[in-house]
Amino acid sequence: MSIGRNDPCHCGSGLKYKKCHLHADENEARAKEPHRAPVHDAGLRLIERIGQWAYDRFGREFEVAGSDLGLDEVEGGTQFVVPWAIFHHQLQGMPAFEWYARDKAADLSRRDRELIDAQRQSWIGIWEVRETVPGKSMILADLLSGEKRLVQEASASRSLVARDVVMGRVVDFGDTTVIDGMYPYALPPEEASYTVGAVQAELKTKAPIAIERLREFATALLVVAIWKGAVEAYEERRRTPPRLQNTDGDPIRLTVDHYRFAPADRDAIEAAIVALKNASSIEESDDGTHSITFIKSGNRVHEHWENTSIGVVVTTENELRIETNSTRRANALRKPIEKACRGLITHHQRTQTDASELFASARDADASVADPEPVDPEAQALIRREKVSHYESWLKTPIPALGGKTPRQAARSVRGREALVTLLKRFENGEARQPAETRYDVSILRRALGIED
Repeated sequence: MSIGRNDPCHCGSGLKYKKCHLHADENEARAKEPHRAPVHDAGLRLIERIGQWAYDRFGREFEVAGSDLGLDEVEGGTQFVVPWAIFHHQLQGMPAFEWYARDKAADLSRRDRELIDAQRQSWIGIWEVRETVPGKSMILADLLSGEKRLVQEASASRSLVARDVVMGRVVDFGDTTVIDGMYPYALPPEEASYTVGAVQAELKTKAPIAIERLREFATALLVVAIWKGAVEAYEERRRTPPRLQNTDGDPIRLTVDHYRFAPADRDAIEAAIVALKNASSIEESDDGTHSITFIKSGNRVHEHWENTSIGVVVTTENELRIETNSTRRANALRKPIEKACRGLITHHQRTQTDASELFASARDADASVADPEPVDPEAQALIRREKVSHYESWLKTPIPALGGKTPRQAARSVRGREALVTLLKRFENGEARQPAETRYDVSILRRALGIED
């Protein structure tokens, strides 16, 4: 918990904090965050004064302010609850800061009046990150009002990337804009889009929503409640393993069919398998195992793929394994292999692992992993070329999220363009998290589809 200006200093000197270590601590904080806006610290000091005054004036009524938001146990929740309790929660018809301004009208400095006026002009918005300069600033756009701001923000600008969406208060102090109370969890583009739609539906209006309406307490409470519900639903979905499928549309089940054979029959078995349709030549590994990959031409999902691997047969001195990623592919390979090797292989046994088990194993694994090795320039170029090829193919591929239309077809209708906007934001959000050397420029797709930001 932060130390109040009038509290005893943490060093034990007996002096008040403001007379002892306050300025040294502020200078240290500025040194760590050189781009932190000084007005942000002035705002925090004002919040501390109002908070103490409101507690003395309203007691328990103010102490529980914000508890109805249900963020008491949420990590980082106080960064949103405290400003909410000061600037939004109604205490006998007005928020605490308005009572403070009325009571202290004769004593307020010009600076404090300016800070309070700035707070009056702010509102709770749903802010989409457009650009970031890590450690310095962000460009935010409110998806409710349509307003845009260049925000001086040292901390969040390091963790947020383009198209992340946050909910909270952005305050204009003259020519400086800062974040002053942000919900501790962001949402990705698609979930944020649904959330904005839910707010509009409840308010029975479309964007842009008038700022005057967004400043109303009832509207702010509605936005917070809808956002909180959306975050909880999103986190629940993240904890639930997604349904993974291969490019044939089959659920992912890592399937291995095991057989035994006499060592003297290994050559005959491998020759029989290599002679089958779609079988490749034998590849030998240093450990003495041999593998034969089964490949079919083309791919139903990725148009630019020339072929698709459907399974691998591995042999050791006395064992044969058929390894695939679905039950259907396993059955399709097992039948011709057993026929070709009739009388040579025995003791069939199948093992399968569901995708959900793989996710559970991943969650239970040690989260601390070494930083990935740097990718050499040749590999970076290969990744970029593959992305270019993938997205060129995507433009003419039927997409379920677009009602089975290709992106080019969907771009011809209003509804299709709205769906494309969300998809493109998702791509941008994902690419923004990739190393700059392998990042794909999604604006290429925007230009190809005629969809501006």
